[in-house]
Amino acid sequence: MYATRDDLVNRFSELAVSELESLHIDGLLATTNALNDASEKMNSYLSIRYQTPLNKTEHLKLVCADIARYLLYMNEPTDEVESRYKEALKWLQDVGAGKANVTFAEPLSATEQQSTYVKPAVPIGSSYPGQIFGDDVFAKMPGIK
Repeated sequence: MYATRDDLVNRFSELAVSELESLHIDGLLATTNALNDASEKMNSYLSIRYQTPLNKTEHLKLVCADIARYLLYMNEPTDEVESRYKEALKWLQDVGAGKANVTFAEPLSATEQQSTYVKPAVPIGSSYPGQIFGDDVFAKMPGIK
């Protein structure tokens, strides 16, 4: 996990975390699940460019805490909570797209990065060199009898 309950408390206060936990039957379990879910969501974005899980940094803790806090809301989250959640996802998308970095981590090599290229079933252009057929090409072709 990229963040713990203590990280949530340090970011948002004991009172705020306790209030969110009180919305659930088992508040501590709900917090643990939200932190795990947030970390898995983060890994799904980060694994495009990095070997996951990454070592914790303050920024990764913040991103994880923002996502977990959003997930702990059972009803409509506040505008501030939703805004922080969307900002966290945007940053993760930017990391996946190469527009932002997790500065301490080594990016995956080109062979390790997941490719979106799909090899065609039939090679395209492998039999036709792109020329107009001349007599020399027709001379090499088998005759029709």
